[in-house]
Amino acid sequence: MNRILVYCIFCMIAFSYISCDDYLKDDSGDLLIPKTVLEYVPVLYKEGYPRTFNTDVAWVKLMTDDVEMGYLEKDPNSSWNSDGFDVLSGGEGRQAYIWHYNIEEKITDNNWARRYEDILGCNVIIDALPEMEYNPESELGKYNSLASQAYALRAYHYFCLVNTYALPWSKDNLDELGVIIRTQPQIDIAPRERSTIREVYELINEDIKIAQEYAAQAEVSINKHMLSPAAIQLLATRIALFQEDWETVIKIGTVFLRENSTILDLNGVDESIMGTDVVADFKIMDIDGNKEIVFTFGSTSSNYDFLSSPTTMWNLGFRVSHNDDGSLLKAYEQGDEEDLRLLAYFQQDIFTPSWWPGIIPDEWKYKYHYPIKYKSSLKASGCRENWRTVEVVLNVAEAYARQANDISSDAIQLINELRAKRIKTSTYVEKSVTDFANKEELVKFIWAERRRELCFEETMRFWDLRRQGMPQQIHRFYESKTSFETFVLPQGSKNYVLAIPNSELNANRLVTSNVREDIKAQ
Repeated sequence: MNRILVYCIFCMIAFSYISCDDYLKDDSGDLLIPKTVLEYVPVLYKEGYPRTFNTDVAWVKLMTDDVEMGYLEKDPNSSWNSDGFDVLSGGEGRQAYIWHYNIEEKITDNNWARRYEDILGCNVIIDALPEMEYNPESELGKYNSLASQAYALRAYHYFCLVNTYALPWSKDNLDELGVIIRTQPQIDIAPRERSTIREVYELINEDIKIAQEYAAQAEVSINKHMLSPAAIQLLATRIALFQEDWETVIKIGTVFLRENSTILDLNGVDESIMGTDVVADFKIMDIDGNKEIVFTFGSTSSNYDFLSSPTTMWNLGFRVSHNDDGSLLKAYEQGDEEDLRLLAYFQQDIFTPSWWPGIIPDEWKYKYHYPIKYKSSLKASGCRENWRTVEVVLNVAEAYARQANDISSDAIQLINELRAKRIKTSTYVEKSVTDFANKEELVKFIWAERRRELCFEETMRFWDLRRQGMPQQIHRFYESKTSFETFVLPQGSKNYVLAIPNSELNANRLVTSNVREDIKAQ
């Protein structure tokens, strides 16, 4: 393995804690090179975990039906309205929002490069495993834990890449271009072609299999910032779901839910502390208060990049979709049921600035519904990305529904277990087989539950739209209060696959980018 690279990585960590004088001596032969499992643990955490994931992919959310452009206040006829665009928040988000064929004309796509940087960190650990030193009597569990994390993280990063820069998995697409496979423990600058989708998923499947084998013998940590065996099982169900491997989803998911069945009951949360910007109030992504969470990662940013701030009331900007029948906010309207997620996941405040009391009428109740999942809590300036038990519930429910020849009662039971904790008890109505005309209707209902539950998490909506048939989307971009252009993303559009970023194209003469279409305004 390339020990010079390992040394450089390790020193980056070391320098952040102590003086380099403690690590460097006059004789270059005295350079500290990690050898033991305990020395490699911080290397993986620093270099293999997706620490900047939130900001790397923030703009991708603009490419979904969960976001629209419009005015941010309740009354669209208010004389206070401005035709100005919220540049501070929206920035160059227009490129992604209209599915421009060349997004990097305005937006720098760092997601690709960052995932490969993280993959390099995983490769270093995986390459070092055979020679890594540890006490087999007292540190075998730590060694297995480190190995399981390295393999699982590499599987995750490749999962993110292939589900963003290649066509969605299908039997017809397996021999289409995937992404570049790099498994070397050193920086790889040699020109490389993209491997096929089949080859990328073969690596992902092998990595997650090895990760689970190591995890079965690993020391379990209560630190949710590190991948636990449970978190690795969750990832395994996601990977299997996206390959339509229903049996594996059910098998692994059932084992997971046997030990991790917690679903936070929103009926047990005081409604007065949901949907507020008060740091002491309820936040679904607070790892101290929500036992659903099995893994937390990324930065602690409390903002949703490109979405307008909740204090931007009279300008145009990007916001949670609410106007059309297929909008996110209307997805929470389920007959007479009161979905508590609409209250818990979105800000409900009446906006009255402390410096302007009594002037803004009370009837201007806050209707923007700024997403509040990741807002600041008492423990942090902002909550991180999280993997939660509910995703496995949804994964297994979908697997049951799609595997069955008819309407699956097993799928309905799982969905009822989730909905009972999310719908206000006084309005909740349990679903039964007779509520669905056919299998396809049940599957669509489960997809709708995924959207309601997992909105604005990672890039899950974009990934789901891709694997659910790449449906048509319509976005309106306003130039003024009454003037807008309409952009239609056709079903199955090439623009559901992102172009290979310039950072790779400029350095790799063998790589082929994805062709995207120029979507004209209507």
